Amino acid sequence: MNDIDTITLLNRLIVTAKNSESCLRAAAEEAYHDTLKQSLSDYSRFFSDAAHEMQQAVHKLGGHPAEIGTFGNTLHRTLMHLKVTALGRREDVILDEVEGDEKKAEQQLAEAVREDTPPEIHDLLERHYWSAQHHHSTIRELRAQMH
Repeated sequence: MNDIDTITLLNRLIVTAKNSESCLRAAAEEAYHDTLKQSLSDYSRFFSDAAHEMQQAVHKLGGHPAEIGTFGNTLHRTLMHLKVTALGRREDVILDEVEGDEKKAEQQLAEAVREDTPPEIHDLLERHYWSAQHHHSTIRELRAQMH
């Protein structure tokens, strides 16, 4: 994969990470159990850090990194807030809302790891993929405990 393709791949992942960061932060604000609130906040910070690290990698490759998420994600967060408010701030609804986004983020990272990227980019992507899986697993375990 050449530098331009690598930059394009990283920028796509940066947007996904920014979307995940903001969605998880919004979900943490909606949650009321301290453990869930903290786990969602930690997961949000992970995506913030991952986006920052990928932005630095894009700079090193001579590209211009993506800076923000998508408008669709802003709309998604607003709808999540309305739905959670209408249904009585149920945490299972909060978790349902973030689940699809997190599966998408993991899938995109998994696909990126399989790409033929430079070794330092591959290592970065692999580390982010495994960390995303770990955080997502923690959230799933909390969900199971809540039922």
